[in-house]
Amino acid sequence: MLSRRDLLKGTLVLGGAAIGGVTSNSASANWGMPETSIDTDGRSLINLPHIHKILEENNLDGLVAVNPINVFYLTNHVSFYDKMQRRDASFAVFPRDKSKPTILVVGSGDLWTIANAAKEYPMIIPYSLPANWQDFEGKTQSAKAPEAYSGFSTIWAQNPSGFSSREKEWVAMDEKFKGEFSPTPEHALVKALKEAGLDKSKVAVDDISIQLTLARAGHDKTTCIEGDNIFRKIRVVKSNVELGHMANIAKMNQKAAMNMLSKLDKGVNNHEMDHIFRVEAAKQGAMVTWLVGGSVGGFPNGELEEGVPFLIDAVSQSNYYHGDFARTIVLGEPSKKVRERTALLQVGWQAALQIMRPGVRYSEIEKVARHAMASKSVTVPPIGVIPHSVGLQHTDEPYRDNVPFLVKDDLVLEENMTLTVDFPCLELGWGNCHLEDLVRITKDGVEPLATIDDPLVII
Repeated sequence: MLSRRDLLKGTLVLGGAAIGGVTSNSASANWGMPETSIDTDGRSLINLPHIHKILEENNLDGLVAVNPINVFYLTNHVSFYDKMQRRDASFAVFPRDKSKPTILVVGSGDLWTIANAAKEYPMIIPYSLPANWQDFEGKTQSAKAPEAYSGFSTIWAQNPSGFSSREKEWVAMDEKFKGEFSPTPEHALVKALKEAGLDKSKVAVDDISIQLTLARAGHDKTTCIEGDNIFRKIRVVKSNVELGHMANIAKMNQKAAMNMLSKLDKGVNNHEMDHIFRVEAAKQGAMVTWLVGGSVGGFPNGELEEGVPFLIDAVSQSNYYHGDFARTIVLGEPSKKVRERTALLQVGWQAALQIMRPGVRYSEIEKVARHAMASKSVTVPPIGVIPHSVGLQHTDEPYRDNVPFLVKDDLVLEENMTLTVDFPCLELGWGNCHLEDLVRITKDGVEPLATIDDPLVII
């Protein structure tokens, strides 16, 4: 954990995002990251043995990230301006060479948050603003860096005698790093690559637009390999810190969903149900990512009806990690068909749980679950059996490498993967069923991350 004392000693180079900063012309997407609670385990998220294993297997010297999901994974920080969906707000640089530092590139506006030392951070290289940007009008790149604004504490009204201890740290950090800022995110990234020993190396980037970002700063010595799938292969096996986050959100998400169900009644529509779930998730300290209620298109007749089975698929997040929970719900007494259908889902899930361990493929899980359900019913309805990893993304797993478009891979389970198996059953004109729970893969089986119970909820 990074302490305030370490910060003030200057053992790390610190910075954040510029007030009123200009954005670049990057072709990268405007990813947004929601606000989240900071009252959480602040240790580094990285699974170091696994990340080095993937880099070695792919003959890569390092990683460069601009997607806030990957920047957060590598550095434990989401820039204020990433939350504003500003382009190139932050970068992360991770070298395979263990003697070199992991680096977070951010603007000066993030400096105060980092100075709070609520989390463990890597080395940080800050940028501010180009002071003489007019000198570069009409140019497409700038090997010679523009001048940078340095230090922003003077723009704030100051009353030193009234400073709190935290405000004193903010001002001290502003003053300490005067003259240390790069003028733009592009030039800060080039500086970070040199610091990490990657300025003439081969790196995986999570967005190929990073190559254009470097070119604008006149840098073309780093070989950028399209690497979104490399990051997915890294993130699919969780560190102990991540497992703690996943266990927390699994329980929070399930409780929020069950509390929501207890408040539903006949006539509730999807908008009203969504609102109830948002409130219940907030009570748990989570934020809703989405709620599927009724079916993927909502309630078939626009509102909750007595006796008609419907599904919920509830996903919320805390500290950017996601929970995923699904059940079948009926208002009033469920029919025999509903009970039979949900019992079948439970048979498939229990059969899957029995074989899930390191070395088992997704396809084997599906085969075993389907065989178990077929052994209990002469006619098995169209039930999905869909394993998928969950983490910083709802579907937090790599795709196949050998095709030119996104195709789900037949992954082999590894210890400390966190995943679920979706069992959706949609029958237009009758109703909808679903079941899923989050689990961790252990050395010899599975560990539930929340409560695995009856797939049928009667309200």
